[in-house]
Amino acid sequence: MAKEPTPAGPAGPEIGGIKKKTLLTIAVVTLAVWAFAVQTGSTILMIAVAVLTALLIGVVTWALLQLRKQRGLVGMLRGASDSPEARRDALAKLDAQKDAGSPINVFARAQLLAADDPKAALTLIETIDLKKFHAAMQDDVALLKAQLYLGLGRTADARKAADTINVDNPERKEIRAMAAAIVSEAWARTGKPKEALALLDSIELPKKDGAQIATQIRVVRVFAKFAANQRGPARTELQQLADEDVNNLGRFLMPQFRVHPELQKLARSVLEQHPQARSQAKAQARSQKR
Repeated sequence: MAKEPTPAGPAGPEIGGIKKKTLLTIAVVTLAVWAFAVQTGSTILMIAVAVLTALLIGVVTWALLQLRKQRGLVGMLRGASDSPEARRDALAKLDAQKDAGSPINVFARAQLLAADDPKAALTLIETIDLKKFHAAMQDDVALLKAQLYLGLGRTADARKAADTINVDNPERKEIRAMAAAIVSEAWARTGKPKEALALLDSIELPKKDGAQIATQIRVVRVFAKFAANQRGPARTELQQLADEDVNNLGRFLMPQFRVHPELQKLARSVLEQHPQARSQAKAQARSQKR
């Protein structure tokens, strides 16, 4: 019997920053406005410019503080990804913070929970509306939600989350392959198999986690080809997945994924006929007789 495969980990937020060019542009424009105000000699205009400058400084300072905080949480997430114990320690630290209910804190905790308790992670992340997250984080949040929804067989919800994601976000080049695979699965399982296959064809595998993402892409191809009534190609993809590791077929057989009954039947047929699965079944039978 195929076991549930280990899914790709939730996408970590790739926090950007305020580029030096942007800061320089802001500074130049501000100086130009000040120069104009001074040249006019208008006290009222200079007061207005001073107020706007103070507001601008406040906004930039707030943004820099938020980015610093986000980077700190990202560092904690990366350091806690190695083991359940490390994740529990990180969760305890986040829970103890004064702003435990803030969007960024909730997102960080949901990512940590996702590895060990997807249902709890989803329950937590659903407490905050997507629009309440900083715009730079919304793709990351939607991506995590789509992945969790797919893992629980909630394909309609996964589609809603996936449709909000900008796969080609220039700030997310590092996770583009994984994001495209997740969005493709949501599309393939909700009536857009052609679009899913086209998106899969656009993926360039990264060096990091490339093999894991390649397996995920093949899983999505099964869903897309089955949805497009390409039963033969879908079976071929299933056989290739089984040749890699029969446990990969668990993605189509485990009940929590809520896979279409006919696709389950097809996957089970491939599993039952595969030599590796037969060998495992014989070995298990022998061990039970002892």
